[in-house]
Amino acid sequence: MPSCSICIDELKRPVSLPCGHVFCNDCVYRAVTAVKPYANLHYCPTCRAPYTTVNMDNSVVPDHLRPHVLPHIRRLFLDERTSPSTSSDMPSEPQTQFAECSRLSAENKTLRFNCDMWRKRAECHAAATLGLLNLARVARDEALQMKKERDELQAQFQVMKRKRDADE
Repeated sequence: MPSCSICIDELKRPVSLPCGHVFCNDCVYRAVTAVKPYANLHYCPTCRAPYTTVNMDNSVVPDHLRPHVLPHIRRLFLDERTSPSTSSDMPSEPQTQFAECSRLSAENKTLRFNCDMWRKRAECHAAATLGLLNLARVARDEALQMKKERDELQAQFQVMKRKRDADE
């Protein structure tokens, strides 16, 4: 059984961080609660890779993507004694492995399609934002030009007014 690099003991209720390092659940919990004042952003004790303790709200995730959203601190099952599933759930036959590979491939293709779709939407929004920024810039320049013309006309008016007053 592997050991925890925090307590240097055999892993008890192992959990994995996003960087892939594995620790005891209690050790990670103690490391998270030891940070004062409390923060949501923490760093892996081994590699200092950042992770958060805040879980994503599933109501904002589309239904078809929810199975793929994992918490940052994930429970691991390293051997048969700690695993909640039985060995019959594990794909052992070549056909089962092929089916699992096909399913994962289709899932990957769907995720790539969704990423492309969201990227295109982001590009459209960015273009619209740039258009609005350009419009605001043009409006500002026109307002400055009108102010300059108004000031020039006021100056000419004052000169003409003084001439009229001098003639009278």
